[in-house]
Amino acid sequence: MLQQGQRISRPAPAVQAVRRRWELVTPKTDPDALAQALDVPPIVGRLLANRGVGEGGIDHWLNPSLRHLPDPRALTDMDRAVARVLQALDGEERIVIHGDYDVDGCTSTALLVRFLGGLGADVHWYAPHRIRDGYGIQVATMERLAEEGACLVITCDNGTSAHAAIGRGNELGVDTVVVDHHRLPETLPDAAAILNPKRDGAGNPFEMMAAVGVAFMLAIAVRAALRDRGAFAVRPEPDLREHLEVVALGTVADLAPLNGVNRTLVAAGLRLLQHRRHPGLNALLEVAGVDADEPVRAYHLGFQLGPRINAAGRLDEASLAVRLLLETDRHAAKAMAEELHAINKRRQELERDVFDDSLEQVAEHIDLSKPGGLVLWSADWHPGVIGIVASRVMRHFHRPALLLAVRDGKATGSGRAISGIDLFDSLNRLSHLFVRFGGHRAAAGVTLLEENLPALREAFADGAFADLPEEKWEPVLRLDAEIDVQDVNWGLHEVLTRLAPFGLGNIEPSFLARGLRATGVKQLAGGRGVRMLLRGADGPSVAAIGWGLNLADDVLDGPIDVAFSLSVNHWRGRVSLEMRLKDVRPAS
Repeated sequence: MLQQGQRISRPAPAVQAVRRRWELVTPKTDPDALAQALDVPPIVGRLLANRGVGEGGIDHWLNPSLRHLPDPRALTDMDRAVARVLQALDGEERIVIHGDYDVDGCTSTALLVRFLGGLGADVHWYAPHRIRDGYGIQVATMERLAEEGACLVITCDNGTSAHAAIGRGNELGVDTVVVDHHRLPETLPDAAAILNPKRDGAGNPFEMMAAVGVAFMLAIAVRAALRDRGAFAVRPEPDLREHLEVVALGTVADLAPLNGVNRTLVAAGLRLLQHRRHPGLNALLEVAGVDADEPVRAYHLGFQLGPRINAAGRLDEASLAVRLLLETDRHAAKAMAEELHAINKRRQELERDVFDDSLEQVAEHIDLSKPGGLVLWSADWHPGVIGIVASRVMRHFHRPALLLAVRDGKATGSGRAISGIDLFDSLNRLSHLFVRFGGHRAAAGVTLLEENLPALREAFADGAFADLPEEKWEPVLRLDAEIDVQDVNWGLHEVLTRLAPFGLGNIEPSFLARGLRATGVKQLAGGRGVRMLLRGADGPSVAAIGWGLNLADDVLDGPIDVAFSLSVNHWRGRVSLEMRLKDVRPAS
């Protein structure tokens, strides 16, 4: 164990991460008035005010309930989608669910297969391969499905831009219902129905749903239509709550904001996940090392289950993930989960290699003295991991990042953007360089000729972001409130639990504590992490842990200020409270 004052040695990255400016959040409403009106502690009023929650929405926020869900029939084309599904059920037509290779695509596929199968439908599914098929339903796939007897194809997490495949399906007598949430093209394909919340304009209650949420809305609407017909007079009515666990997983893993409808769905799914009844998800929790007595949180969905589901589509067959989500036998599910766990470990190794290589490329080729985007590429990178590494590079440098894998004269890759940048619009300005591109404000996918890579690097580092205000290039760590370290206790944890689930749109509360002393400092995982005890002027010490902090050698020798969130550590049956450090600096 390291003693106070000892140096923390670690391999230095090729380029250090950008340091963030700390900023206390300015409340959107009056926190004191809110706390008094609700008769809650001031910190609760502050946290709610920071998130823009007023008195009128407090019940929905603190007590999310399925009764708060909007009527799914308000979605454009829902009536057409329901009518076409009922036609397929009545005619015993062959239905094929065509998904995608990420978590949202896999969960929405599994949901509709289970739901329609429970209604007695002749339902089948297809999970595309990232490299062989590419994104979305292809013409060749539609032709094969038609040859196999499909009459109705339901696309999940894709299809909004699939003009060619859907048109070919129409020629072959195959109708398509699109279940998607991606950005709309200038013209929509000629589908039987297109369920995409983006069609209903800004501010509609479904606007920020993931595809799995849209699929759940379709299931609600179909069940309601069958109920109106009297279909459940002689058979049990399906309980749609059994799908909420996968709805929660797909929503969190796809980074849909956890407010409004999404918050309601995820909260309900998490309540069910505590019972560990879903064979596939329970097996994934086991292989991820989540203790059986540990409450399942949105964190586990986003950082434990999601990556293991995604790993199948990144490196192997996404069909393995779908089969796990559909599996009812616990022993079979455990075997599949262990296979996904092994694939995920390989994915982590590949990501580390690509990230390290990216840092070296930046050090060698990129001028970081001026703002701009990063374009990095290699023929050695696995195309299945560059999207997630692009996110890491973006966060590391606080710059838009495009990473591309080069194969046979073409470069295919993924981009991620910092806050304040519309990546899709930025790439649209450079559309002459691409074979194709698509995406949305925060993320995008591109394909271009290898010969155009230098021109893209130059343009992406300069002209693509010429109009971005200078302050957007400075990363900011936003903190909810300043508190005394002696107030870090189980009472505070209980308060924070009422505000969960946390994720995009409802970020886990972060705090500032000043003038602390660190003792018992211990290096973890070869220098990638550090554990310590923190103590203020009075009161007991509190355990703290931090990862990837890049601490200066002597920063812990004197008093420090820390930015942190609160977490619960479950280890071998023991439960303890700890500060999860986000940043550390000498005391101001």
